[in-house]
Amino acid sequence: MKAWHQRNLLDPEFPFDLFISENTQFPPHWHGELEIVYLLEGQVQVSLNSEIYHLKPKDILLIGVGDVHSFLTPMEKCRMIIVQFGLSILEYSSVSFCEKRFMSPLLDCSLSVRNKLLQEVHNSVETEILGMAKEYEEKAQAYKMALKARLFQLMVIILRGVPMEKYSDQERNNRLNRLDRLEKVFQYVEGHLDETIRISEVAQVANFSIFHFTRFFKASTGMTFGEYVNSYRIQQAEWYLTSTEDSITEIAFKVGFNSIQTFDRVFKNYKGCSPKEFRRAIFAK
Repeated sequence: MKAWHQRNLLDPEFPFDLFISENTQFPPHWHGELEIVYLLEGQVQVSLNSEIYHLKPKDILLIGVGDVHSFLTPMEKCRMIIVQFGLSILEYSSVSFCEKRFMSPLLDCSLSVRNKLLQEVHNSVETEILGMAKEYEEKAQAYKMALKARLFQLMVIILRGVPMEKYSDQERNNRLNRLDRLEKVFQYVEGHLDETIRISEVAQVANFSIFHFTRFFKASTGMTFGEYVNSYRIQQAEWYLTSTEDSITEIAFKVGFNSIQTFDRVFKNYKGCSPKEFRRAIFAK
């Protein structure tokens, strides 16, 4: 479970994934695939390149190649469809998407009602997402062919209807530099997760002073470094709770909490229940 640059995210033979998620917290990360989020119910906040987007039911968020994004503490219980795909599935180079950004990544369904063109784009994207969800769930004969057909149509809609802007040379260089520094920070956190992580050491890894690092991290991810560390620790704790038989005490120390009380408190702040209650609910399903 990597929280920085998610490499090998999808099957290279068929780089596509679609799933319905209720686990709406995820630390800052990026990947070389496009990602589309369609909210089915509830509300959620997503940080995208340091901007915070508030999604309501039927809203669609477009996440580009290399965009740093994270799912923040949900405003209420929610469900969403997440589609991820590599452009190679469409025999289309991702280079052009690395060099451009969506000027309006949020297709807000409430705004689209007052804007006919935006409404058509939103409705068309929604149709393709729901169609892909049906194909992916049923997996009928030739479903991969059907998914590719819908993906082609989806990309035509996006390329024609969603304004994109090319990064300047300076912006592109700054973007690559930022991603490089963030990856070093995230790798350091993963490698030292069971230890006390001092911001002075992390700032040094990123080649910043403490003052400039705290500003850089907040501007790049939309959260403080301390919030990120806690979010990543809870994400890893979830994996241990659902995938191993380790005791809760063992898990607490593996993800860097030096007391069960602190682990329980932070976990409950993020998940709304204790680690014990979380594990019991998962296995009850």
